[in-house]
Amino acid sequence: MTRDADRRTDPTAVTVLLAAEAAVLKGRLGVLREAIDEVDARINAVSEKIKRSPAAGDHEAPPADEGSATGLAPSPARRP
Repeated sequence: MTRDADRRTDPTAVTVLLAAEAAVLKGRLGVLREAIDEVDARINAVSEKIKRSPAAGDHEAPPADEGSATGLAPSPARRP
């Protein structure tokens, strides 16, 4: 006979133990749901920001006399 078979299980103790485990799991579930809601809100915010930003190629290039895309003015010693 095994040791487990020798032990008698108290139904009340098992019930209390399972109720405690359920409470811990319920608390963890709440934390996970909050984290998922936060991530979902961040995803929505980034998605909206992307929708509002101009698409690549939709912007106009600055005129030649205003400098390059780097924002630097052309050198006055530049040859034509």
